[in-house]
Amino acid sequence: MNKLKNQIHFCDIYEEVVDCFKEDKPKFIKLFEETIDLQILVPHSFFNAYCASTGHPRDYSLSSMLTALIVQKILGLSETKTFLNILNLSSELRALCKFLKVPHESQFSRFKADFITHIQDFFNNLVNITEPICKQLNSTLSKIIIADTTGIEAYVKENNPKFFESILRVGKSINKIDSNMNPHKYACSKMPKETYANPEIKLSYINGHFCYALKATTLVNGLGIIRHIDFNDTQVMDFENNITAEKAKDDYDSKTLIPIMRRFFNVQKDFTYSYFLGDSAYDCDDNYKYLIKDCSIVPIICPNPRNSSGLPQPSGFTSDGTPLCPKDSNLSMKFDGITREKGRCMRVKWLCPKSKKIRVKGKTKYILTCENPCTSSPCGRIYHPTINKEYRLNCPIPRDSEEWINLYKIRPVTERTNNMLKNPLGLSTLKINKTDSIKAELFIAGITQLISLLISYKISRKNNVFSIKSLVA
Repeated sequence: MNKLKNQIHFCDIYEEVVDCFKEDKPKFIKLFEETIDLQILVPHSFFNAYCASTGHPRDYSLSSMLTALIVQKILGLSETKTFLNILNLSSELRALCKFLKVPHESQFSRFKADFITHIQDFFNNLVNITEPICKQLNSTLSKIIIADTTGIEAYVKENNPKFFESILRVGKSINKIDSNMNPHKYACSKMPKETYANPEIKLSYINGHFCYALKATTLVNGLGIIRHIDFNDTQVMDFENNITAEKAKDDYDSKTLIPIMRRFFNVQKDFTYSYFLGDSAYDCDDNYKYLIKDCSIVPIICPNPRNSSGLPQPSGFTSDGTPLCPKDSNLSMKFDGITREKGRCMRVKWLCPKSKKIRVKGKTKYILTCENPCTSSPCGRIYHPTINKEYRLNCPIPRDSEEWINLYKIRPVTERTNNMLKNPLGLSTLKINKTDSIKAELFIAGITQLISLLISYKISRKNNVFSIKSLVA
């Protein structure tokens, strides 16, 4: 008989918290009390909105509610009910939050939903306050901005593995009749594009697996300190028009950068950066143009194989930029207008010099007269460069140079930051499916990291800028 696993009891969780209490009060409570004053850090507009929404004094102050939410993240507790049980047992935590009595669970959920915009303003204010600290810590790394997409999986039935298995069983039953049908591919195609409980929770592809999540993009500097959190509410992954899920994710990520960077600089107008670091998903001609021309930022982006065509390339270009036939440099390709496709960069269309376009019964038809065509296409070689192709080809720093390689080695810091927000701070095990509540949780996690930075800086422990937990070790 297999040995049964020990069940985790609430008392065990609390005993782990008590182990951190080496003195009468936990160390992090003393650090919080000595170094953090939320009355100064929180924007006045937040206080005004909190007091004005009821018209009468509240039972719990704004500072108390925010302190409690930050402490919950420090303890890594995703469930509010568990955190409230610990508050009931800990007089020290209640004193830190200035709670005479512990609030009800619903008061925290309403707080996050009602004041999501002000929580975001609080986060942006902390970003502005911590920017000079980042420059003092490392002036070089603070001039680097790095983007990465992430997703917070919602607590919905579609994320239950049994939901996918039920569709897969249908596919297997069909496979018994039609052996050419792939059951797994069938199951993926039948997965709904959004969840029943919340249509804003979309089908996503994150870390190599399908799930239903609220997609977000984080911007961090070279130190790994978060600078911006943005939610991609208007874009979805297009699994139907892409061959693989990885390509759908790359296509999705490439379209998010410009609007998110614009919103970031609209909030932080005085911030400037020298380099942008991004993975291959951001390897898009329009992104290069925006970063170089509009932002004066040098892009350090890993090349994506999807941008490398296996077709024969033009043998050269004329003085006015016209591409030449891949097999005969004496023949110029023919301009055939501008191609504008939804979701793609604007492209110039060049036809094979020995291809003729005619109209037959209202339909376009190509006649190819080349005896030795360079492609199997009936219309010959069509060259489709984007309008902004030169910005990508002429990268300010050569991709094979030592400088480019050393800069790109810094990029994984954003993945460590995202992992810290989702795992130690409890975002990976949330049991909520409301959009505003999920957004608030991510902003509070970002606030917690910035509070950690402020505490570390004020007590001169600059090596612990990533985690309050390491400060109390």
